[in-house]
Amino acid sequence: MRVDALRVQLRPRTGWEAADLGFVMAREWWRPLWAAWLAAYLPLALVLTYAFRATPELAALVLWWLKPAFDRAALHVLSRAVFGEATTVRSALASRDLLRPGLLYALTLGRFALARSFLLPVAQLEQLSGRDAAARRAALARRERGHAAGLTVACAHFEVAILLGLGLLADLLTPAAGAIAPDLVKWFGDGVPDASWWSVTDTLAYIVAVSVIEPLYVAGGFALYLNRRTLLEGWDIEVALRRLAQRLGTGSRRAVAALMLGCAAALVAPLHADAQPAEPQRAVREVLRSPEFAQHRDVMQWQARNKREPSREEQRDRSGFAELIDLIARILQGLSWVAAGLLVIAALYFAWRYAQGRRSVAEAEGYRPPDTLFGLAVAPESLPEDVAAAALAAARAGRLREALSLLYRGALSALVHRHDVRLEPGDTEGDCVRLAAGALARPAAGYFAGLVGAWQHAAYAGRDPDLARVEMLAAQWREHFAGGRP
Repeated sequence: MRVDALRVQLRPRTGWEAADLGFVMAREWWRPLWAAWLAAYLPLALVLTYAFRATPELAALVLWWLKPAFDRAALHVLSRAVFGEATTVRSALASRDLLRPGLLYALTLGRFALARSFLLPVAQLEQLSGRDAAARRAALARRERGHAAGLTVACAHFEVAILLGLGLLADLLTPAAGAIAPDLVKWFGDGVPDASWWSVTDTLAYIVAVSVIEPLYVAGGFALYLNRRTLLEGWDIEVALRRLAQRLGTGSRRAVAALMLGCAAALVAPLHADAQPAEPQRAVREVLRSPEFAQHRDVMQWQARNKREPSREEQRDRSGFAELIDLIARILQGLSWVAAGLLVIAALYFAWRYAQGRRSVAEAEGYRPPDTLFGLAVAPESLPEDVAAAALAAARAGRLREALSLLYRGALSALVHRHDVRLEPGDTEGDCVRLAAGALARPAAGYFAGLVGAWQHAAYAGRDPDLARVEMLAAQWREHFAGGRP
């Protein structure tokens, strides 16, 4: 490997500075990087989304599991770009290192490794496997595993943020939804989710989130890998020596060669060998005086403005006083810990008393079903004896919206009075669907969700349903809500 051909500046960096270098690399070579990623990831992602359209959560799970395989296409582009090599999508996808070695390990034992982007070059670029790969991974991760794990956690949060943002944007742009809260409750609610907790739209949003973040994640891990090898193998020193030899000419090249030979001889020479040739020593000193080998360190510390050395009498007087102050400080420290513990105990006690009082008040007041929801009367006496028959008659008479309203009111009334679902006047349609999913069987919950959707289209979008759909909803209403008035 010719490290002097690298297009990034090699120098020892901190972990987060190295990860930031990876993001800069991704920004610099974004065209081939994202082109290779999308060419490898997008076709299979769309095929899986279509194949698992009945269970879209399985498509997202499979795509999540196969991430390490797609990461290899991005690393292939980056590993060539740092040496100035142009990479096309065809050459990236036709490369042998996309499948071996180490792909089976990456998809099984190494799938849950938090440092997987940092350790991916061990298998793909160094072509190591088995015990050699394990030893190499242990050597590389000895000081950088924490930063690599932090990069994984940070990028995972970025993906979740994009996924939630796309979901909320879809809710805002959907006229029939009317609220953002149901989408958040769908993922973080305390109810039992039904089969609709993940949709094809969520899978597509997940594909977008992964396509945005994953190439950045691979680039950050690759930069951490380069930084770790720079620290272990002295790549920056090698590059500095090569550049120094090129700048100083032929005569100084001998000095640089003598420096390298002298360093090698110092490692293998016996300890009693004191006599060294004078010429290599002068060459070493000349090279080490160059700016490439200068070391700088910034140190910050507090100092007194008017610093004065105390006399011996002052030091003797202060020693006893300092011991007394130290004893008082220790006593106060212990008392502060005791006080903090008592405050925590008191806070927990009063929080428990407050919760018990709220629970007692709620139990004493009890729950009273509302008479109206969303401006619709849901009291049992406001409904006909046979809700399904009345809705069917209204639909055949041409009053389709009235028929749909009867079915919707009857379903809400049945939820409140027959299935003991606690609906409040401030609840939304999405709240009703979520609570119904936890109280009804899956077929009934699915029917209710469809009924709510039809009502939203009629009430909010102004699109009346056709007669066949209303007749079908009326016939199914009997099956799920027993036909009669609650």
